[in-house]
Amino acid sequence: MTINAEVIALDDSLNHYAKICKEMGRTDEKIEGYKADVYLDQIQGISYDPLRYSIEKLKKYRAELEDDKARAEKDIYQRFEHYYS
Repeated sequence: MTINAEVIALDDSLNHYAKICKEMGRTDEKIEGYKADVYLDQIQGISYDPLRYSIEKLKKYRAELEDDKARAEKDIYQRFEHYYS
């Protein structure tokens, strides 16, 4: 049985999409953890700016991941259309 090159390309696209989604989840977890740390620091009256900087940096990274996710979705749709045409 031979595997069609289009099927392999589609599988690669789906794997890439899954990796992006996993990275987004890890980034969300980091952001939420840092937000909890900032909240606890505020309660204690501590101002720790590097945490806020890290949160902003992670938010920018997550926005980049969103863009990557959109491109990956587009790639998957194109591969499905090509495969079924």
